[in-house]
Amino acid sequence: MKSGTTSRSLIPPQRKFFGLTAGLILVALLAVFPFVVSNRFYIRLLNEMFIYGLLAMSLDVLLGFTGLLSFMHTSYLGIAAYIAGLVLKHGPQKSLWLALLVGVLATQVIAVPVGWVQVRTGGLPFALLTLAFGMMYFTVVWKWYGVTGGDDGLMGIPQPDLSLFGWVLGNSGNPVLTYLFTLFIVVICFLVTYRIIRSPFGAVLESIRENEERAAFIGINVRRYKLLGWTLACLLASVAGVLFILYKGYIGPTTMDPFAGAAVLMMVLLGGMGSLWGAFIGAGLFIFMQDYISTMTEHWEIFVGLIVVLLVIFLPRGFAGLVDRLRNGEKG
Repeated sequence: MKSGTTSRSLIPPQRKFFGLTAGLILVALLAVFPFVVSNRFYIRLLNEMFIYGLLAMSLDVLLGFTGLLSFMHTSYLGIAAYIAGLVLKHGPQKSLWLALLVGVLATQVIAVPVGWVQVRTGGLPFALLTLAFGMMYFTVVWKWYGVTGGDDGLMGIPQPDLSLFGWVLGNSGNPVLTYLFTLFIVVICFLVTYRIIRSPFGAVLESIRENEERAAFIGINVRRYKLLGWTLACLLASVAGVLFILYKGYIGPTTMDPFAGAAVLMMVLLGGMGSLWGAFIGAGLFIFMQDYISTMTEHWEIFVGLIVVLLVIFLPRGFAGLVDRLRNGEKG
């Protein structure tokens, strides 16, 4: 806990100002991107990077700050996407905001009791429980054909209008509008998560990650804080799930299979654990490699896996760690 608290207090004001300025410039550039680059392929590619960056950030809250490994974190993206898709398809109102609200809340209803069971363990047992529950979710959506569409997936999702305070901004079928909406939601989620992680609550999570026994010894209710960290992570994953169904207009079981869960873990490792923003770098790199290499060979998983292995070996702290080394003038 001491190291985490010290690192928080020693950030110079000029570095904070530089980070804030760089962040504002980056968001502004991303906002004008679809108006400068008219190719819809690149707009949709960036949109996908935002969504998976948010999902990777949610896993980073668990792994990088709380020290809890989830093998099937994509399950909660998938659950929220299915629920939001069903609300849009069968609900009395084709409201995007209603689908977002129901998708997030319903996912929390599922995730919190599961988390209550999981946080009573730790380490490898916790990770294995996430795998067990993830496989259960996967089997349900694969076999429950009448509701989820089974292995065909949930198709025919309507594309409702996006309105704000009664003002219709446009139809969600417009890729530019969907891109801007996703960017807005992701930025809000990042800022809120950053504020939470930089609060005393975040310091407690880091103390649990560093030494769970010592944290319990000084009076911290470890299980409660681990459950709160799990809840925050699943909340972010569920938001990513609603954005996913809006972006894709489709959700299938493969989104929740073990390979998809491993891919998100790779994104976190690539970006660097415990950085939040590094999750977006890792997601962007992974999706770009996957998209580029798959155009050259159908066995792209082999090459992506090899690249990830090499990057993890030579950049064990990910790209966020590389940036920190360069910024601090470290050698080697």
